[in-house]
Amino acid sequence: MNQVIISEFLIKEVIDHARNQLPYESCGLLAGTDGKVNSFWVLENELKSDRRFFVSKTEVAKTLEQIAERKENVIAIYHSHPTTAAIPSSYDMINHPDSTIKMLIVSFKSEPPEAKCYHILHRTYLECPFLIET
Repeated sequence: MNQVIISEFLIKEVIDHARNQLPYESCGLLAGTDGKVNSFWVLENELKSDRRFFVSKTEVAKTLEQIAERKENVIAIYHSHPTTAAIPSSYDMINHPDSTIKMLIVSFKSEPPEAKCYHILHRTYLECPFLIET
């Protein structure tokens, strides 16, 4: 499924989490089934940086286990850009772990914040459909 579907409630939660982490980048996972996001998993940006995020393999593994217990799959990795546009950086693309998982970026460059979703493949990106259900 190429389209990502997320409820208005969950995208608000993602944006609120990102806003609460400013001036640093926030990060986490969006999980669900068939392209529909059902759950939102906060991860801690261990770098405490406004330009990068990092989460230890141990923390990611624990979260992936919890997602699997719910019979869900990771649909997207999300992170925020506190001062830059919602466009993947070269660092974002190089470090994206899996081309089957989308990347959601929340940008605070302007108000209201902008969220965009991408398919990352071989250090390039394509914007993908992103539907917010009310």
